[in-house]
Parts: sequence; C-alpha cells; structure tokens
Amino acid sequence: MVSVGETREERIRAKAHELWEADGRPEGRERAHWEQAAKLVEEEEQQAAKAAVDPEAAKRDGDASPTNDPVGVTLAAMKRQG
Repeated sequence: MVSVGETREERIRAKAHELWEADGRPEGRERAHWEQAAKLVEEEEQQAAKAAVDPEAAKRDGDASPTNDPVGVTLAAMKRQG
C-alpha cells in the first residue's frame, strides 16, 4: 500500500528490499532486485491510473497482473530469466 507522501523511489526501495529478503539476502544482486522492483512499481502505477479511469476494467485486469504475484513467484520468474 502506498502511504501519503511516499515517493516513487521510496516505494521501489521498499519493494527491492522485500525482494532481497525473500531471495535470502544475497550479496551482489542489488541491481537485479532494484530493476525488478522498479518494474513492479511501474505496473502498480499503471494499474492505479487505470483504476482511476475505469475501476471495473482495472479490477478485471488486476486479477492477472504480475503485481498481484507473491514475491516468491516473482523471484522464481527472475531466476528463470537468468
């Protein structure tokens, strides 16, 4: 959930930390976690913008959105990519 006044960078940082924790706190993967977090935050922002325009369409689309993906599943997809 986005708190009032939270910047995009703060949301990315928090999500990257969450991904890092879920990945077992590995060293040297900061960039990969940051990039994945940035993608997830971007998807969340797009979903929020869509919800502002058409809440029902956003809800339908959100059911299949990767941002609803548990961190573990997202990490598994990251590992498959390389």
